Amino acid sequence: MAGALERKVWLRTAIGELYPNLYTVLVGPPGVGKTVVTSIVQSLWGELPDHHLAPSSVSRASLIDALRDAERRVVMPSQNPPVLTFHSLLIAANELGVLIPGYDNDFMNTLTDIYDGKRYGEKKRSKELNFILHHPQLNLLAATTPSYLNNVMPEGAWDQGFISRVIVVYSGENIIRDLFTEIVQTTGGYTDLLHDLKIIGSAAGKIKFEEDAAHAINHWNKLKGPPTPEHPKLIHYNARRTTQLLKLCMVASICQRNDLVVTLKDYAMALDWLLEVEAAMPEVFKSMAIGGDARAIEDTYYFAYQYWLKTQQPIHEARLIDFLQTRVPAHNVERIIQLMVKGRMFEKRLDGYVPRPKKPD
Repeated sequence: MAGALERKVWLRTAIGELYPNLYTVLVGPPGVGKTVVTSIVQSLWGELPDHHLAPSSVSRASLIDALRDAERRVVMPSQNPPVLTFHSLLIAANELGVLIPGYDNDFMNTLTDIYDGKRYGEKKRSKELNFILHHPQLNLLAATTPSYLNNVMPEGAWDQGFISRVIVVYSGENIIRDLFTEIVQTTGGYTDLLHDLKIIGSAAGKIKFEEDAAHAINHWNKLKGPPTPEHPKLIHYNARRTTQLLKLCMVASICQRNDLVVTLKDYAMALDWLLEVEAAMPEVFKSMAIGGDARAIEDTYYFAYQYWLKTQQPIHEARLIDFLQTRVPAHNVERIIQLMVKGRMFEKRLDGYVPRPKKPD
């Protein structure tokens, strides 16, 4: 929906106009369905009239070339001026590693610069390149794995501009589906969704907040957005949460009505979206931890064995869960305990688990 809206709707804030474009990255282990989502979005965006879809693999230079070519002119008789001109590009990447194969500061800084929709220009004497994009915009949706983030993103990247503007959506749940269930493109649901998206894409103009909705988001902002993500790598993301919420409020409003008004109900919906995503964000960093499950299994065995040596008592499952949940994503905790039982590292007792002595190599 944010991609369909482009720069045709905006919200005026104390620091200027804000547009609903988003940088969103879906993160999870292989097989959880990330590329199913990005592929459907790519297909939907590709069928929107006059919208411009970026190629999957681009360099920084070719991205700018594609953005220059993505010129849009929208007639808005009630506005002044009556014709809105901008450059808007939609990026739906099934693999973030194809779009960004390595951490390139120039590429990342360009993505950061364009995110806010301010004037962007380049001038290079050697190539006689000289242009200015007065109203550029990017919408980005990409999918990746925790291992890619771990291998490509340097430690300091989480403190820098690009990643602090990204909404990271994490899921490690691998749902087993019926192999013969038709995907959404072949059903009426896809047609209905595309129909609605075209209507959403026709919306244009300034969005306003109803008084009670404005009061609610101002109150939330003054309280520093409770509940605030506490992971240290999300400190710089936290500084932009209000901006993200404002963008989501615009999307929530447009997906309900075309009156360009954010109601209290729209605000509540947008806040639910944001908090649901943020609750799982710390799981990304656990999944990125070097060593993965093998390291967690070894650490858990050592922890349980030391407890057994001291107490000669089985260790309660609650202790194991408490130990593991700080080292692996929540969905992996019980699975690792069961793997250790099946691997005969633990013996299950009524009152807990007893670690079995390891056989000498």
